[in-house]
Amino acid sequence: APNDVQMAIRKVAGSDSHYPECTLICVENTANVGGGSIYEQDTLDAICEVAHSNDCRAHLDGARMFNAVVSSGVDAARMVRDFDTISICLSKGLGAPVGSVLVGDAATIAEAHRWRKMFGGGMRQSGMLAAAGLYALENNIDRLAEDHSRARRLAEAVDSMDAYSIDLGAVQSNMVYINCKKDGAKSLVNSLAKQGVDVLDLEQGVDYGDISTVRAVVHLHVTDEDIDRTIAAFDAAQ
Repeated sequence: APNDVQMAIRKVAGSDSHYPECTLICVENTANVGGGSIYEQDTLDAICEVAHSNDCRAHLDGARMFNAVVSSGVDAARMVRDFDTISICLSKGLGAPVGSVLVGDAATIAEAHRWRKMFGGGMRQSGMLAAAGLYALENNIDRLAEDHSRARRLAEAVDSMDAYSIDLGAVQSNMVYINCKKDGAKSLVNSLAKQGVDVLDLEQGVDYGDISTVRAVVHLHVTDEDIDRTIAAFDAAQ
């Protein structure tokens, strides 16, 4: 929430200088740890206002921004209006083989080019990768709704099974967080893998209390038949 952002900002003035000064606020939309949930536009606007009023820049981690655009119905330009910079991933839901894009004003991008050069991040003969990225932007945005529909169908089916629970309200895009019994995630991952279904064990490095959680992500190459097979695999793993 914007108030939480305000409370987290540290500045040198009035402090004992034990902490670095905050100059950047980052927001991820859709929110990965939030189960693929989407920020309300009023919240994004308010966070940007808090950042700028504290002399900080606002950056949108838009790795799945177009999922948020398609699901919310908010125009992309409106969604990012108050951010200083945006990053967009081309290789997640959009289906390009590789690539991300940094978006900002001319001065910021010129500085980014300089830093990229200093760190050896330049590429040569990258036109074929750029072509794939352009194709993804021109052809694969609207179809993200198909991923969202399949994720919802998967979530509702798995949530109906006795061994699992899902916060269906958080299933707003292409990610599904499935809760199972404590310490059960590793066993579930192994069981699903034997049936050709890959999910991520979120127990590793994350404390979810008395539950174990795995994450399933629906993407360009997941079909309706794959969802049927995944539902059957979860059922068999109970």
